[in-house]
Amino acid sequence: MVSLLVLFSFYYTEKAIVLIESNDPIMKEIKDKGSEKEIDAINASIDGDYLIPGYNGLMIDLDESFTKMKGYGSYNEALLVFEEVEPSISIDDYYDKYISSGNGISTNIALVFPVDVNSYTDNVLNILKDMGVVGTFFIDGKFTDNNTSFVTDAIINSNEVEVLSYDKSYDELLFKASIDKIKTLISTTPKYCYATYDNEEVLNLCSKLSMHTIIPTLRLDNNIYSSAKGNLRSGSIISVNLTESNVKELKVLINYIKQRGFTLVTLDTLLNEGRSEK
Repeated sequence: MVSLLVLFSFYYTEKAIVLIESNDPIMKEIKDKGSEKEIDAINASIDGDYLIPGYNGLMIDLDESFTKMKGYGSYNEALLVFEEVEPSISIDDYYDKYISSGNGISTNIALVFPVDVNSYTDNVLNILKDMGVVGTFFIDGKFTDNNTSFVTDAIINSNEVEVLSYDKSYDELLFKASIDKIKTLISTTPKYCYATYDNEEVLNLCSKLSMHTIIPTLRLDNNIYSSAKGNLRSGSIISVNLTESNVKELKVLINYIKQRGFTLVTLDTLLNEGRSEK
């Protein structure tokens, strides 16, 4: 009986606090003025077989905002606290579509490097590190088996590692083994697959594994600076073929991207529907 009375006491005390707060002038002002600062989420968009990520919205956290302003003594817009609201349609609702760019809302761009042979990979890592930028490496499973140190070095320097194939094939068991190998090395499960063009074999396999398949916005096979010049846009996924001449030009390309006001991020950051500002 005593415990029941205690429970009722807590219940009605909480109700009373909520009622008092809701009638507080500061809370009323938060609801009135603060709602104007809320931002609707943007749904992911579908265009045939292609998918573009959405973008989280912002909603006021009434309790946190009220607590801060009550301590301050009055309504202050600078003390509003927001929480993110996910779009009702997200890229994570679909794995049977290709993604060829980010949503373009920020100035982010992702550099991706398909890797199936041990050529120039260490050079690229050093260039990225020296220039203070990051990239995403899609690595063949056979390459991973023989170059585990590259995988860990890439992650240590804040790059991203995903699975490309296994010995240039898409056998499901070998592909899954490659995923497990990377997960063991870096404690992160790969999330993305790479296709040069529309490729149902890749798409079907990765969809089955709940992984997104990306197709680059821009493929740079040679003369990477001149090929990229004038073709950059926010949200681009830029694939760079690792050849001797391309690696020599990589610094020039990165400088050009920076000078154009873009920020280089990992693929996962580019495609994330969350927002950093709150």
